[in-house]
Amino acid sequence: MERTNKLNFIGQLLLFLATIAWGTSFFILKETIAEVPAFFVISIRFLFAGIVLALIFFKRLKNIDKNTFLAGIVLGVWVALAYMTQTIGLMHTTPGRNAFITSSYCVMCPFLIWVLFKKKPKAYNVISAVLCLVGIGFISFSNDGGTSGNFFLGDGLTLVSAVFFALQIIFNDKYQKLGRNTLFLLIVQFITVGVLFVVASLIFELPVRGINGYALSTEQLLKIGYLTVACTLFAQSAQMIGQKFTKPNQSAIILSLEAVFGMLFSVIVGAEKLSILLCVGFTIVFIAIIISELKLDTVGLLKRKRKNLASLTEKNQQS
Repeated sequence: MERTNKLNFIGQLLLFLATIAWGTSFFILKETIAEVPAFFVISIRFLFAGIVLALIFFKRLKNIDKNTFLAGIVLGVWVALAYMTQTIGLMHTTPGRNAFITSSYCVMCPFLIWVLFKKKPKAYNVISAVLCLVGIGFISFSNDGGTSGNFFLGDGLTLVSAVFFALQIIFNDKYQKLGRNTLFLLIVQFITVGVLFVVASLIFELPVRGINGYALSTEQLLKIGYLTVACTLFAQSAQMIGQKFTKPNQSAIILSLEAVFGMLFSVIVGAEKLSILLCVGFTIVFIAIIISELKLDTVGLLKRKRKNLASLTEKNQQS
């Protein structure tokens, strides 16, 4: 029992550290891509992380099968699309808004599963989706967040990225249930994302920025290094290990704090100006995430309470 509790604590700590790292990534990435080509930065993050993991587990990689390899590529495509839309969105909105709207992916998952696999969402899914939409409405209509004045574009692209993140989660869950190796999926996914962004950078950024646009200062190298090592390699690995030792509801609560940390760090560094509408929006979205992640089926709970009350009343009348 003591060993189990210790492993559970370690798992929660790893998830918490990963969440903090992801929370810091929003404002650091925004600062970095203001000076360095965005797709180039993301390509370094994922290629480095994928290559490091591949080198560490090189001997085990010989056991990878064709289906797992293809599954990793599919996941990589979803992640690449997610980061592409999220990063472009970040250019037109604040890190805090970007973080909270991105986190709506967990609310979207049940509805995408409904579309893809005909499995209807529960009542709490609908409640959380409605709350999330209301919260995003408050966020988008608080007109103090756009760094370029075009924050509707930024928030809209961020919302699209949440759809791609949701698809990655759904397909990852599907592949794991089919017995695909988690580590192999992660390595192939990382390298796929890295390669796709290298191609995107060469096509869209090199002709515009020129080779001088890829010259990095010491400060820029440190920022990219942090995003690569802490926010990609460490955070993804910590999540993978941490979730093995924690209960699903524990993981859900801790991971949902990513948006909170994203907004908190954004405020601390002065990238976010809080308003009443923005705070209301953040709060509503966070409540929606908690309801979705913890499966707080309030409708079902009320029905069960009514049923139990009716049963108790019937027994009292019989007695």
